Amino acid sequence: MYRNPMLRLTALSLAILVLAAAAAAPAEVQVETAVSPLPWDDSSGYVTNPDDYTEDGYYDASLHVEITQARRENAEFYVAHVRIKHASQLRTGLATSLGSKANKITTMAMFYNAALAINGDYFSDRKSGLVIRQGQTLREKTSDLYDLLLIDDRGDFHIVRRDEQDMLDFYFSGELNIVNVFSFGPALVIDGIKQEIPEKYSFAPHYKNPRAAIGQLGELEYVCVVVDGRSDESEGVTLDTLADFMEELGCTQAYNLDGGNSATLVLGGTIYNDKSLSGERSVSDIIYFATTVDPINW
Repeated sequence: MYRNPMLRLTALSLAILVLAAAAAAPAEVQVETAVSPLPWDDSSGYVTNPDDYTEDGYYDASLHVEITQARRENAEFYVAHVRIKHASQLRTGLATSLGSKANKITTMAMFYNAALAINGDYFSDRKSGLVIRQGQTLREKTSDLYDLLLIDDRGDFHIVRRDEQDMLDFYFSGELNIVNVFSFGPALVIDGIKQEIPEKYSFAPHYKNPRAAIGQLGELEYVCVVVDGRSDESEGVTLDTLADFMEELGCTQAYNLDGGNSATLVLGGTIYNDKSLSGERSVSDIIYFATTVDPINW
């Protein structure tokens, strides 16, 4: 087929001009925020960006926190919905790192650069119960008085009931790497099913008190719940009511933490729930969520 050579030359010249123009134009810079795992030790996360806080949460490339409130049975519930990019962002902190057996939750939250923190199990208040924090075993002595919460290095929750502690051999001899263990409870939800609260269990399960709980919703997705109590505005709740609430939130696993005056939710170093009557209590440990965004990427 006949082709006009001038047309071919014109097309070739045009292509050369387009390529030359593209080469001369400034390249479009793709800016990405680095999100890397945190070390599995007792170190803190990066400092949080003050601009990433809202009145009811925290949002950056690695961490989303949104706090809402609900009211049930004359009690005020504070619900922190948390999503993280890597399991290492769910961490625990100890008062001993600040040189004391117990310290305020706000103080520990600031020390560890916690975007969100909740009290743990106050293990130093008891002499038994397996305690592991950030991969370090702090106490080996188990207790048949308490259910246990195990958290592995994928951020998944596993609950061992106090009457089934032979399951610990399974969890520690298999493929899972357990990095945190709490001895408190009782279990509130296991495998999506609300648990019956035992008639006899420590921590006044059938009385209305301030409460704290943590639950897993899905992969790297959690809720921290604190309920105010012992006041006219908020009486507190029984553990059965708390278990109902955690099930309704959609928890696959949910576990009761230290309650009473320990029950404290901290956002950006400030107490979020109402502690105006009781004041802040010093405890041995916290559970917190940290950012992996280095300040150089702000």
